This record gives sequence, structure tokens and C-alpha cells, in this order.
Amino acid sequence: MTNSPVLNEINREKLKEVLANGYPMSKAALAEMTGLDLPLVIRLVDELVKTREIQAVGTQSAGKGKSCRVYQYNPDCRSVIGLILQGQTLDWFLLDSLGMTKNQGQIEVESDRQETMRLLLQTMRRCEPSLCCFALGVDFEADDDLLKELEMASGLKGIIGSRMHFSAEGSGQRLRLKENNSLISFGFGQSGLSYSFVMNGKAQKDRLSRADEADSLPELHEENPSAELLQAQLQWIVNRVLAAEPDIVVFYAHPFFEQHRGEILAGLKRGYNTMPVPEVVIADTFQLDYEIGISRQAMALLEEFKDRQV
Repeated sequence: MTNSPVLNEINREKLKEVLANGYPMSKAALAEMTGLDLPLVIRLVDELVKTREIQAVGTQSAGKGKSCRVYQYNPDCRSVIGLILQGQTLDWFLLDSLGMTKNQGQIEVESDRQETMRLLLQTMRRCEPSLCCFALGVDFEADDDLLKELEMASGLKGIIGSRMHFSAEGSGQRLRLKENNSLISFGFGQSGLSYSFVMNGKAQKDRLSRADEADSLPELHEENPSAELLQAQLQWIVNRVLAAEPDIVVFYAHPFFEQHRGEILAGLKRGYNTMPVPEVVIADTFQLDYEIGISRQAMALLEEFKDRQV
């Protein structure tokens, strides 16, 4: 039982958690803190040192003129890069295994955006041996071909998502959305009005597809719609809220939402009839939520590499 891979992983995580949240400790101190047998702690610590997940950082007195090594968690054992592409601007940030920013920068793309991303990932892979993966947020509907090309060019595992998907997940995190609660967010971008539905902190594509059964409105990007088109736009929003049945509705600050909030609320009240209308929030935190969401997804992807030596 003591050699069970599952049990070993649980005990390894226990040791890493103690070291990540505290100060350098000896093997004996770790055994005392975790309640694990000292021989087991010695073996697991040696394994974690080999995989660079923890590191020896010196010695301390063990009494009677003796000394012992002390260890701490190594946040640089693995890292992930987040990329945000908006127009011709590419922002990037490098996170260590604790989610702390190690480095960041911004590139004004002068030529091909895809080539720029490919070169950045290749460069970071050479400069950061601990780099395992990347998370990319884009302002257009990306297909799997782009992700596969970037993965093949860089040798890194990656994920890709739209700005609305990441920002909606970030909004749920910032608002501390409770388990089993849901959120739908709407925002205006270069391609017009878009939205995303989040359940349990993650964008739900299946639920979005069900909401999309209604006719789409390609004219939603128009700044000065006719009265007929305006009514259709407002009904489009209401229909998606009714289909998603969220607990919270977030409208990212835009004159359209601010000017027509009353009409949207009236439409929701009619649609919900006697049922309670979800909480409606107008937020000016799109960029913050976007960064929170992509960081969260980047760290979730990095977690998949916790057993891999880099």
C-alpha cells in the first residue's frame, strides 16, 4: 500500500504544499509537520529534488554539533506563457508554477500575426527550459488548425479560446461564482456583439450552441441601427439569457448596454414572467477579467504537467 502510485502522489503533493506555503524545512521537520514516516519523507524528497520540484537551499543546525539540509519549493520547475492577441498587439506574460508573473511584454505586430506568435513561442522555449505550455486568447474565431500549427512549431502543449470565453471565466472567478451557479456575459468587440456562458467556472460551448438555435444577427456591429433592427438586437440578447438560464448576467461597459439597460430588463421580466430575474451587472472590468480567465486556464493546463520532469 505504501508503494501505491496514487498514495505516493498524494504524499508528494502534501510535502510540496507544506514547502510552498511555508519556509525551508529539513526532512525531519517535514515528517513531523505532515505526519508521514521519516523514511518515506526521505525517499519522496529525494524524488522531488530529482524532478526539480523542490530544491536544497542550505543547512541548519540539527543539535549536538550536527547540521542537516533544508528544502524549499521550486516555483521555477515549470512555467506557462499566456498570450493575448488583440488587433495587431500581442501581450504576453510568463507564469511560474505558483502563478506568479516571472516576465511579461508587449509586441506591436508589423507583419503576420501567426508568424509573430510562432516566433515568440520558439524564442521563449529556448530561453525558458521550464516552459511547458501556452494559453492563447484571440479576438477572432480560431480553429484547431492554428492551435496545431503553434504546438508543432514550438513543441509546447497549448489551448486557444476567444476573448469572450476567457473574460467570462475571469468574471466568474472575480465575482466568486459559487459551485453550480452560472453566468452569461455580453461584450462588443471588433466583430460586433458576442457572448459566453459559464458554469462551474468554465465556458460551456454546448449550452452556447443551444442558445444559438435562434437566428443570428450579423448586423449587431452596427452603431446606429434602425428602430426595427434595434428591437431585434435587444430581443436577441433577451433570447440568449432565457436559453442559458444564468444566475448572473454581465454586460461589459459599452454605450449600447448603458442606453438600453431598461429595455433589456423589461424584456427579461416579460420572459421570466413570475420567476425571479437573474442579477444584472454592467462592468468595466473586461481587460481584468480577460487576464484572470486566461491566467486561470494557463495554470490549469500547467497542472497537467506536474508529473513531468522538464
